[in-house]
Amino acid sequence: MLKIAVVDDEKSVAAQTERLLTETCRELQLEAEVDVFGSGEEAVCFLNNAKVYHLVFLDIEMGDCSGIDVSRFIREGLQDELTQIVYVTGKNGYDRQLFEFRPFGFIEKPATQENMRGMLSKYVRIYGETQELFEYKSGHGTYFVKLSDILYFESIDRKVKIKMLTGEEVFYGAIQNVWERVKNKSFFIPHKSYVVNYRLVKSFHTDCMYLVNDERIPVAKGKRKDVAMLQMKMENGGC
Repeated sequence: MLKIAVVDDEKSVAAQTERLLTETCRELQLEAEVDVFGSGEEAVCFLNNAKVYHLVFLDIEMGDCSGIDVSRFIREGLQDELTQIVYVTGKNGYDRQLFEFRPFGFIEKPATQENMRGMLSKYVRIYGETQELFEYKSGHGTYFVKLSDILYFESIDRKVKIKMLTGEEVFYGAIQNVWERVKNKSFFIPHKSYVVNYRLVKSFHTDCMYLVNDERIPVAKGKRKDVAMLQMKMENGGC
């Protein structure tokens, strides 16, 4: 189930956004839960109490706690890189400051069902509809990790390290077998020893990339063109 938040201090706009989201989810046959917050303060309070959302549709200009303040709380206060932020704004241009919070997209007011359809379709293409799990065996046990929590897989001798946002695990296996299982789930190969989660990359450079935990991952010379093509594909909604 998709969990979506709408944050807007204009009641009529918030209600319209909620209605459009509900109708579009029904049209796309997506199971979703939509919560509406009438201020940035209210949203921050809920988020601070471990309320997690896949998507937040966020008005930029709001009272004492603006959309920028809420974005900063999500990215820096909660250190949450998984929640995707969509800015809903009445402006034609976008403040450069907004891009430091790595927005998923922008929608100009008044929002339309076409806007919502495009945004939700893009989300599902890139991230999937549900929290999928990666299964691995270690010793006599079978374990599961959310794919969305995995930064990367690394090949180390005959083992594979799973690097997660909250720690790491190691199991016996081959990186190629891992790749076959996750290659259609927003993961890619920048180097023969790594399979990386695209959505947790913070920045790309010619010979390396930095993840949201500031860890540096090399990009092999022979993979640079592939990585550049992947960037173009993902920035165009996974098409």
